[in-house]
Amino acid sequence: MHLVLFFRRPPYRGRRMILYIRLRHCARLFCETPVMFLLYGIFLSVVTCFCWGSTSFLMRGIRKLDAAEMSLTRACGGLLCGALLLFAKNAQLTPVTRFEVFIFLALVICNNILGDVFLFFSIRLLGVARGSAISSTYPICVAIVSYLIYDAPLTPAIAGGTLSVVAGVALLCRKGKEERPLSFWGLASAAAASVFWAAGLLLNKELLVCGLNPATIVLGRGVAFFGAASAVWFFHAFFVKKKARPWRAFLRRDSALGVTAGACSLGLGAWFYSLALQYVPPTVATPIGASNPVLASLFSTLVYKDKIEPAQWAGIVFAVGGSVLVAL
Repeated sequence: MHLVLFFRRPPYRGRRMILYIRLRHCARLFCETPVMFLLYGIFLSVVTCFCWGSTSFLMRGIRKLDAAEMSLTRACGGLLCGALLLFAKNAQLTPVTRFEVFIFLALVICNNILGDVFLFFSIRLLGVARGSAISSTYPICVAIVSYLIYDAPLTPAIAGGTLSVVAGVALLCRKGKEERPLSFWGLASAAAASVFWAAGLLLNKELLVCGLNPATIVLGRGVAFFGAASAVWFFHAFFVKKKARPWRAFLRRDSALGVTAGACSLGLGAWFYSLALQYVPPTVATPIGASNPVLASLFSTLVYKDKIEPAQWAGIVFAVGGSVLVAL
């Protein structure tokens, strides 16, 4: 992909046209240098960080939707955005077997339904800063499972990252002077979100081992998430709550926040992360994308006026930094 502006017809003639051609050639050579590729990959990683960080920030504003309704709105946003992006890129899809369909269903149940629902509860009970930071410690769970099951080596980076995460969570659990009491169920929800997200990463890795390309995984996750979320919402609305007109909940303002959160995290976030990996290695893109709890906490302080103590800011840095260290 050339990051160069060009014209169909040179606007000048004679010496000016020669100068224009030379400048255009120099600009193309400069944009194709490794430095520009690195800068462009870093830019895409920062955009990914904003997309992922906006999810916790938007979910903080959802008050009148239950967990099933929130999951369905996010599924609609993610599927719509992912389908539009795939259609615009005209990507080729890989055939999917029955076993891979089962993996897709398990992936969205762990990652997009249970994991995100527990994140939703942790943000309500702990706030954006604590909930998103503790939930983002899932690389620790992946490292432990990989060590126990896949015989992955336990490197000094993993050990140091684990200690950093423990220190960060301890600082986040400190109660400030003007804060609400620390909720045990909020901590349990954040820990559960981390565990289920870790399971989702392992299942996503299994899909890559099966030979599916990223485009197929993005669309498959969107379709599976929409189907699973629709089934959960239908059962919850008509058999558990027994609402007369349950679709009225989707006419509220909170539904727009849920659709936007799904489009940002499941659609744009996954897409920009895939683009970033074309220009920079995962060791560069993953740490930048994983720093999204810092942005989510900053947005919450500016918009929702959440109070975050200096010790908790340090906890966020330790928790995110430890997760990034393990992911390297």
